[in-house]
Amino acid sequence: MSRSVAVLVAAVALAAASPGFAQSIERSTTRSETTTTWEGDTTRSVTRSTTVGGSVSVDGEQLGEALAGALVDRLDPEESRLRRLAEPARTEDAFGAWLVTDGGRDVGECRFEMAERAGFLGVRNAVATGCPRRLGQLAKWRVQDGQLVFYSGAGQELKRLRYVEGRFIGAGVEMVRAE
Repeated sequence: MSRSVAVLVAAVALAAASPGFAQSIERSTTRSETTTTWEGDTTRSVTRSTTVGGSVSVDGEQLGEALAGALVDRLDPEESRLRRLAEPARTEDAFGAWLVTDGGRDVGECRFEMAERAGFLGVRNAVATGCPRRLGQLAKWRVQDGQLVFYSGAGQELKRLRYVEGRFIGAGVEMVRAE
């Protein structure tokens, strides 16, 4: 019982703190007082009742996204920082040559050439030169929801990178423009 109350309190607190998540908020208060006096013998009857009620309706999808975002912020402060600094990437931001590193490991002269010609569903080729296999498998890409998303040759999503100050960063990978 106390767990469900805690969940309800958290949902209400979130809705109260961020009205954009609440679909509707309703409150009601009822108070009544009755006094009865009989003639002759004095009898006094007092009835007091107070009813306080309320309900909150919350968009479950937005609430879930907010809670997931808060959890990610707690678990990965670097991802939270990148999300705050990131700009929405456009497809044209990714075209051209990039130098690629991944978490400080030796990658040599790893370079990606990001193609402009789109294929099926806007997925484009990324040609890796001088890269270790772990980076060379990032063969396909497209910009989706403001992020650069890499796919394997089979179409499985591999990495998502955010566009921060002219670089693509995330998932242990950093891409900077080749000069």
